[in-house]
Amino acid sequence: MLPSCASSSRALLACSCRAQRWLPVRSSPSFRQFSSAPLPRDFTFHPDFFTVQEQCVLLKAALRKLDSMESSRYRRRRKEFLRTSAPAGTQDSVQGLFLPDELYDFQEGHFDGVIKHYREMHVTSWPEDMPDLPSLLDRLRTVHPDQDTQTHILHLASKGEILPHVDNLEASGSWILGVSLGDERVLRLENPSSRERYELSLPSGSVYLQRDSIRYNYQHSILAKPDGRQRLSIMIRDRKAAGSP
Repeated sequence: MLPSCASSSRALLACSCRAQRWLPVRSSPSFRQFSSAPLPRDFTFHPDFFTVQEQCVLLKAALRKLDSMESSRYRRRRKEFLRTSAPAGTQDSVQGLFLPDELYDFQEGHFDGVIKHYREMHVTSWPEDMPDLPSLLDRLRTVHPDQDTQTHILHLASKGEILPHVDNLEASGSWILGVSLGDERVLRLENPSSRERYELSLPSGSVYLQRDSIRYNYQHSILAKPDGRQRLSIMIRDRKAAGSP
């Protein structure tokens, strides 16, 4: 049985695929408005795929992986904070699992300038002492193609953001799946040629899959916000087949 999470949190229905509308785009008249547009082709969205309890399990596992890669200096700081300070929120809530920003070794900018204020790592294995974790990872496999994959964890600081980009097509294949945990942020998809732009709010526990035309023709970004909080995403991509162009 999964550990109890915040009793005040409403029950969420896993794997719900209810109709979802895109946010209106007001920033520029040169972009089309999609205030009532349906999801674009080649984009699938599950707004409440994971319950709050399940989000806690995934986030604890992901933070443990990231924390283990940091220097002993930061590990000592977190240990001292937990020993002497009461947590800012209940440790049974998703956002309450994050520690203050200054206790993580967030990087100011990515080597390619796309990501700001972040931690990241590639994942080849998950903690084996979390019995509820494997079934959650197995459920993710039901919504993406059955292929050889690679997994990446990306942790954004409260002021973190991802600037518009198309992922390196030489390093991965035709689809990307994203699990959102923590702060709700806006995903923007923008076609530089047609000037079409979509924006969608990503609540914690949601899962999206972008593939083919969305994957290749649209830049994607995660917008910063003035009152932002920390956000972590688990990204799964297909590996590019050997010998493919």
